[in-house]
Amino acid sequence: MSYTTKDIGKIGVADESRHPHKTPITVKVDSRDMATIRFGNSLSLRITEEDVDALRQLLQEASVQLMLQRNEKEELSKIGRREGNGEGREWDRY
Repeated sequence: MSYTTKDIGKIGVADESRHPHKTPITVKVDSRDMATIRFGNSLSLRITEEDVDALRQLLQEASVQLMLQRNEKEELSKIGRREGNGEGREWDRY
């Protein structure tokens, strides 16, 4: 069997070091049961299915944590507006 690769996809992600440009991330799988994840031109990972799953889980956990932090900040902002700390004086009209 000959060696083959299949393109899975490509995304651009915001990265402080490349602002305002996005860092391209490409993913391919090959006939040797490995996935290659390339970050721009400087880094690539060639990993097994098991490690792809571990990375996916880690990224999912990071996403959930960021969502929780964002929601907490939004709630604190709403509380601040209701208490009239100078943000959103619209509550004074009621």
